[in-house]
Amino acid sequence: MNRHIRSQIWRQFLVPISALILILIVGILGYIFIEGYTPLNALYMMVITFATIGYGEPQPLDAEGRVFTILLIIAGFTAGFYAIGKLSSFLLEGELAKLLKIKRMNTALENMKNHYIVCGYGKTGKRVMEDLLRTGKKVVLIESNPERNEKLKDFYDKNLVHIIGDATNDEILIQAGIERAKILIAVLTSDAENLFVTLSAKDLNKDIKVITRVEDASSAAKFRKAGTDFIISQIDLASDRIVSLATSTTDFFSFVELTDGKEELRDYKFRLVEIRSGSDLIGKTYREANIPQRTNLVVIGCYSADSDLQVNPKADDVISLGDRLLVFGKDDEITLLKKIGKEPK
Repeated sequence: MNRHIRSQIWRQFLVPISALILILIVGILGYIFIEGYTPLNALYMMVITFATIGYGEPQPLDAEGRVFTILLIIAGFTAGFYAIGKLSSFLLEGELAKLLKIKRMNTALENMKNHYIVCGYGKTGKRVMEDLLRTGKKVVLIESNPERNEKLKDFYDKNLVHIIGDATNDEILIQAGIERAKILIAVLTSDAENLFVTLSAKDLNKDIKVITRVEDASSAAKFRKAGTDFIISQIDLASDRIVSLATSTTDFFSFVELTDGKEELRDYKFRLVEIRSGSDLIGKTYREANIPQRTNLVVIGCYSADSDLQVNPKADDVISLGDRLLVFGKDDEITLLKKIGKEPK
């Protein structure tokens, strides 16, 4: 790791240092061959020229020697100003601070053990990271999105190490200390990415516990086969939360009005879907109908032909012809349930 830091610093100053050394060598050789100086006198001439001391030449210069000296001064000043510019940029524009931060992070990583690796800094990842840090846990956050990494640039916590990279890359996971980590939490954008991270994590450390967010409930079986220890389904969480709120609210429809105003729920809607003749849902219990897994919808309640709204129907309740299911989800998911329920579009 320290070798990497040194190589970064060396790359910053390779060109200006090489230019100055080249000018020095050319100057010494030039004075030897053009003016017949001894190597010591040629070196002395180069030093007083570069230092602009003006002690005087070891011996008088002819016209060619003066032209050569003028060119050396121009080249020397150009290379010197370039070197000063690189040094100023390195010190004032944060390059040095960035490299020192990387060094501190690498040192912290080497000492980390039984830590938590969070893959993804979206809304969920941000909340998970902050909650873990609040409880004093050591966290390694992996994020590849430039905009999200920019937001993290000035964030500091003694227990946080931020790695810029793709969590699906084994080298990044190894850099994050996957072999010594306690838990990996995969909350990346897609199920495919989260599945890949799960497979890699279990391959690199069979003892690590993996918690994975699943967008599509039908993908849960694949994650279990991949070795995921805990699967978090947004649809299940939403269902529990919504039913909890709905059943503890005096006026259910005031709850509906409240959720309609939430930014994070703007793509979700409440709809009544009627079960018509020919639907395979008729005569099945809610457990057998498996609506959340088939459609990703949350079933809030049911209007039957002989009763008012029944909130949070039981798993063993039977769906009958003419039942109107109150569901919560996106348009395409509602359309799918209408198709299953044989309701005309």
